Amino acid sequence: MTPQGIATALARLEPWFHCIDLGGGLKTKTVSVMGEPIDHPDPTWQLVRQCLPADLEGKSVLDVGCNAGFYSVEAKRRGAKRVLGVDAQRKHIRQALFVRKVLGLDLEYRRMDVYELDPLVIGEFDITLALGLVYHLKHLVLGLEKLYAVTREILIVETAIIPPEQTPPSFVQSLGRFKQVLHPLACVANSPDAPEAVLNWFLPSPAALKTLLENTGFGQVTIVNVSADRAVLVGRKQASTKPTNFAALLTVKEAPAKCEAGAEVTFRMSLENSGGRTWNASGSDQTGTGAVHLGAHLLREDEEEISWDYGRAPLSRNVPPGEAVDAEIRLRMPEVAGRYIVEFDMVEEHRAWFEDYGSRTVRHGLTVE
Repeated sequence: MTPQGIATALARLEPWFHCIDLGGGLKTKTVSVMGEPIDHPDPTWQLVRQCLPADLEGKSVLDVGCNAGFYSVEAKRRGAKRVLGVDAQRKHIRQALFVRKVLGLDLEYRRMDVYELDPLVIGEFDITLALGLVYHLKHLVLGLEKLYAVTREILIVETAIIPPEQTPPSFVQSLGRFKQVLHPLACVANSPDAPEAVLNWFLPSPAALKTLLENTGFGQVTIVNVSADRAVLVGRKQASTKPTNFAALLTVKEAPAKCEAGAEVTFRMSLENSGGRTWNASGSDQTGTGAVHLGAHLLREDEEEISWDYGRAPLSRNVPPGEAVDAEIRLRMPEVAGRYIVEFDMVEEHRAWFEDYGSRTVRHGLTVE
């Protein structure tokens, strides 16, 4: 593109929040949009870059809330093998695609909400950047869990916080013989004339955000920098730091619509591990504690429970995340004719049903004659 063509496109895509150097004396922005420095987000980048290796060769980077792609561009310039930027705003993705075209960089961009992040759709990334994102999360914990799910090694968070001089101190609350440490988290009351199109929801204290990241599953969380109203934290993912990350996608492949009273019926199922932990087929000891099995509940048509532990079926092998296995479960039908519901779920023996972890069950209705 000619310099004039680039300048015309830049004007068409205004306003720009990210100042990106396109070469030849051209930059994406020359004026402030909401009071931010004209060279934004370079001052933030100077802090964030200290959390990254100087060379990202062979690494994959996910830039969540990428805006016009400043951080994606910098990650690629550091040698990252794969860089994906996602943003929920169509305009920001249009800007990022234009920057990619001008710079000729191998970058991926998708219009995607943070709550849509799924390792089965976009994969996992060695490094995830969540810069200027947290305070826009209406569903804060869900958003952090989604970031956890797609992060293989490191999550870098830069966010607005409660100004330190206005932050109430953390304190210990006693609940009988138990004690809880409580950290402040502020809820933002957005005025009708708020300058940002995307509302702000929560401003955490650094201690609160550190605890949120630890509770999400990051085994090592470091507060790297705290300024007047912003903070940078790094969460490192470690093995077995998330205690409950079981989830299943169950499909009934073959099952009767009708059967005789008292008959033994076989249900053929597909069981996909959509969580973050491997399903252990045998358990950790002689009692089978921790073994993952297919289980069933029996309900009447009006959903009245008849038998919670209606049946079990073992797995033929251990099932890692992202893999699926077929299974058969044989169930003895009731002696009384009527309409029934068989509800299937996975169970971690002597611990919990997957539904308790937030996973969804699947149901099959049938008529007993």
